[in-house]
Amino acid sequence: MDWTRPMDTVELACIFVRAEGDRLLAAERLVLALPHVLGDALDGCDLAFASSTRFLAVAVAARDGAASEAARARLAFWTARAGGRLLAPADAPDAERERLRAQVDACDVVAEGILPGDLLDVSGRFFGEAGAPAGRHRSAAAHPVLCMDVGGPGWQGVQCDPKAGTLFVAAPIAPPPGDVLALALRLPGVARPVEARATVMDVRGPAQARPGAPAGYTLRLDEAPPALRDALARKAAGASEVGAGTRATARFAVSGPVTVVALPPPDPAAQARIEYATASELASDWIENLSQGGAFVRTARPAKVGAQLVLRLALPNGVELSTPARVVFASASGMGVRFTLDAEADAVLSAAVAQLSGRPRRALVVDDDALLRRMLADALGGRGFEVLTAADATEGLRVLAEEVLALDLLVTDVRMPGMDGAELVRRIRTVGGEADLAIVAVTGRLEEGLEPRLAAAGADAVLDKALGVERIAQAADAVVERRRSAPGGAPAY
Repeated sequence: MDWTRPMDTVELACIFVRAEGDRLLAAERLVLALPHVLGDALDGCDLAFASSTRFLAVAVAARDGAASEAARARLAFWTARAGGRLLAPADAPDAERERLRAQVDACDVVAEGILPGDLLDVSGRFFGEAGAPAGRHRSAAAHPVLCMDVGGPGWQGVQCDPKAGTLFVAAPIAPPPGDVLALALRLPGVARPVEARATVMDVRGPAQARPGAPAGYTLRLDEAPPALRDALARKAAGASEVGAGTRATARFAVSGPVTVVALPPPDPAAQARIEYATASELASDWIENLSQGGAFVRTARPAKVGAQLVLRLALPNGVELSTPARVVFASASGMGVRFTLDAEADAVLSAAVAQLSGRPRRALVVDDDALLRRMLADALGGRGFEVLTAADATEGLRVLAEEVLALDLLVTDVRMPGMDGAELVRRIRTVGGEADLAIVAVTGRLEEGLEPRLAAAGADAVLDKALGVERIAQAADAVVERRRSAPGGAPAY
């Protein structure tokens, strides 16, 4: 097994975007845990890392050339917990495989044909070259551990049934039923995480969840530790714990701006802002914090415990939520806050998170400018989209026919040789079948009358290329979410 072979023969690939800091260490822990995640099914793996972009790929080979459905689900779960996503190249579109091939070809740190028994030594050298600190803790084939906060306002994140000895975890991703997990439970008033073991039961994804009920999975505890039994007893008695459900440290350093205006409480003008730059950051923090009504704000000027402030959450799709919050602890690296979203904001956040557990959102970029086409694809890829591309409208229609009802977004140039963008949009809308497809047209010359003409053809938005690819990708992402949240589905034309 090596990276030089055709990409469609690579069975499974764990993909990490911007693998640095805690995310790089989490990816290394995943690699070391592969023998436990896949057991005897693991045949070996390849590693590839690009120093310039921090792109990391782990190709996983299974014995007899096929991993079971449960093994795939297990690997997808732990990959997501590490901040990455699982891809089966053989099942991916040609454009996705070509994109992965191009990313791997650009990698300058590569380790191929690693056998399970060599993972500790080879991965140590590989991740050291990728920038992992020399003094980090490593162990051979470490068991993956599921870390959770048990507590919090209303215990929204983890619902407990003391009599049955079960925990329901509200999460957009889940391990396969029957798996036995090692747990590290953070409990209110307990200094160190409590270790436990549990069996996965009753997995329900967003499609199986009851209306108004969260997706998630149930864990049956093998034996509840005394500290957990005490916490359950306090919960059953209606006790509340200050600071429960909020992690003392951030899982990832947020890449966007985090600002705090520290004003004397209870002044409502005090504000804190957290920006989630990628879908994986949001998914991880949802599991660790947000689902339990808590958030960690990295700041050198934390407000005092008990201070009231306004918490702003900037989601990867460009939506920003605002909610009152209270500071429940402060440290040198930041502060933990507790909050409760109103029904509307909670629905928006839940929708943003729920989509992370389903198939990745998929986009098609149609533009005759190869450079701009690639730049738009990269910008959308950074926002969690799987991106297909086409060099003209005719090719775009062919891709749409092959991907019918499998795309979420079309970004098309207006002026192209042959069929222009307006005609492409009109044909898509008049043929029917793609009622939920968000369509964004981009143009280098936003002349008078162009927007009404494209809107009449069926475009959701018309954007000037002068905005830049990142702003275009952000606006297009927001269009997708507006269509999803519109009452009664897509708007009429």
